[in-house]
Amino acid sequence: MVGVSGVLCMLRDFTILPGWLAIWVRIFCATGLFGAATVLSSNESDTSIDSSVSFHRQIRPIFQTHCQGCHQPAKARGGYIMTDFARLLAVGDSGELPIVSGDPESSLLYRQILPVDGEAEMPQGKPALADMEVELVRRWIAEGAKDDSPALAQRAYDVEHPPEYSRPPVITSMDTSPDGRMLAVAGFHEVLMHHADGSGLASRWIGMSERIQTVRFSPDGRWLAVAGGQAGRFGEIQIWDVERGRLKLSVPIGYDTVYGVSWSPDGKFVALGCPDNTLRILDVTTGDQVLQQMTHDDWVLDTVFSTDGSHVISVGRDMSAKLTEVATQRFVDNITSITPGALRGGLQSVARHPTRDEVLVGGADGRPQIYQVFREAARKIGDNATLLRKFPEVPGRIFSVVY
Repeated sequence: MVGVSGVLCMLRDFTILPGWLAIWVRIFCATGLFGAATVLSSNESDTSIDSSVSFHRQIRPIFQTHCQGCHQPAKARGGYIMTDFARLLAVGDSGELPIVSGDPESSLLYRQILPVDGEAEMPQGKPALADMEVELVRRWIAEGAKDDSPALAQRAYDVEHPPEYSRPPVITSMDTSPDGRMLAVAGFHEVLMHHADGSGLASRWIGMSERIQTVRFSPDGRWLAVAGGQAGRFGEIQIWDVERGRLKLSVPIGYDTVYGVSWSPDGKFVALGCPDNTLRILDVTTGDQVLQQMTHDDWVLDTVFSTDGSHVISVGRDMSAKLTEVATQRFVDNITSITPGALRGGLQSVARHPTRDEVLVGGADGRPQIYQVFREAARKIGDNATLLRKFPEVPGRIFSVVY
């Protein structure tokens, strides 16, 4: 391109060129020379770019997604913790060094994630890491296994180092245990378990998630589901053993905070909403995803199961409540009307009647409304046939509804 530009730039000085061609040659010369300068500048800067693997930008996200659910202070499987860099280098129950600086083959962590015939020892019971991810870990160890995390990113919370509040935190969610004895309250990086009689704080449950968006007791009160994550980094579902105060399950999901966790009536599944516009359901025993529905056009913010658990209702910022059949993952219906003006803002919360398939929704327009879950009347364009009751509008947004 530079050679052609040079030839044309020489041609521009010939007066024999027609006027219109001379103008285009001048334009091309200016553009060509600018493009050449840009390419040269880019090539020059490429030589100064550090090509080493970054722990903070490249390795840490891999560990967050695949490893930290089982290797964190609240659930240190094998006595090994990967949420703190110093502990990442420390020996676990195996007695072997997990990371040997400069020597991937002598590093237990690398050998465990290295696939053999498509399978790897870690993550346990999960698909092996992608070849690109394994190679990044290998390169990082070979280059010295350095920590380039910013100072603020190295701050960690656990039972020995709980969050300290300088002002009252924003409470995004709370729930009372079925027996009425405990109150779970969302905090910063933790769930605070209070005695419901007001006698004081019982315990603090600290996990990976910085933001706690929803806390929900299971129907039998044995477990507490927590939806949260770290904005722009990962989402997470936590399942806690209420009696022991121990983390049973941690499942990283996506790359942003997740919302609106709810339990199936039999306590076998939890549903949740994601900012990638998906509704998802997980098996609480294995953490496996059993449903992913993509019919929403915006963030899914809350969920609830039907009385028999056969269907799940989800609401979101797209001003809709949607009905999905769990067994088939089939989208069934828009429960709320899709007629413009029927709802004047996104829906933030949904709650089901304790014994009937009716749901109460609330959101940005400040007007609570009750809808029938299963349609009985034939659908007509522009109808709102499932609406049972509309309450007076309240000032501001509605963030939570409950029967």
